[in-house]
Amino acid sequence: MALAARQAIEPFAERVCLGNARTADDLYRFGYRDSETRTVVAAIEIPAGLLEEAISSNLTSSCRLTPDGNLISESLFEYGNASAAMSISPMPLDQLIRATLAPQNLHMEEATISNLRTMLQRLEEATSVVRETLARYVQDEESKYGGCAVE
Repeated sequence: MALAARQAIEPFAERVCLGNARTADDLYRFGYRDSETRTVVAAIEIPAGLLEEAISSNLTSSCRLTPDGNLISESLFEYGNASAAMSISPMPLDQLIRATLAPQNLHMEEATISNLRTMLQRLEEATSVVRETLARYVQDEESKYGGCAVE
């Protein structure tokens, strides 16, 4: 068979909704199909609930704060010897605080004056820690370079 006449096979994954609305009967279909005709060559169907339970039970989410004030969300999926990691683009801490304190978010979260005071206290404590750390770094740099801090 000539190379040009060979079919190009591609992997696919799709959700199959058996009813009008998403139900517990929905399936995920995984397989291979002809990339030109879209004809399915081989496929397996797995109940959506089973797959979603397996994924969520092996999923770990975390956040970390970088030294320059960016918050990074990370997710890790591990199953047996396989794993997949995903990282969401960094968000500046001040941007996150602005979004949290937007009137519509405060209303949805039913924020109280006490909640906001607690947040302010924690932010002030965090600011103090950053100031102390920065002062130590500046002092260390000045002692290394004879009185001139280097950035």
